[in-house]
Amino acid sequence: MTARSSIRDITGVLTMFYYRDLAAAADWYETRIGFERVMDTENFVVLRIFQSSHLALVTDGFGSQSPIEGANKGALLSIQTADLERWQRHLHDRGVEGAELGLGAGCGGRTIEFKVRDPEGYTLEFFQWIA
Repeated sequence: MTARSSIRDITGVLTMFYYRDLAAAADWYETRIGFERVMDTENFVVLRIFQSSHLALVTDGFGSQSPIEGANKGALLSIQTADLERWQRHLHDRGVEGAELGLGAGCGGRTIEFKVRDPEGYTLEFFQWIA
């Protein structure tokens, strides 16, 4: 392993997913998942996941990337929670596809998790480490 950087002034994390239908994706994350919309422009929407962790939804043709067709987007959003069952029930109650499948083992047996897909196929993984 290499030594960690001595620079400690990171103030947040922003993950970017790219969409053909930005409005539908933003609505899904806000109303189904419950993320807070903190910035809304014509070309992108920023949602707060937790404190200084955010997800940017970017419209096709804006930014440096483009939406990828198919189920394998090459990226997923992995969300750690101490109340996994509550999140699973919350998303199931809101009709989020995949939440009805329940919890399973992940990460080689190191986590308990469930996964859902957003309207354009990005995977959200909710997980809890096994002590």
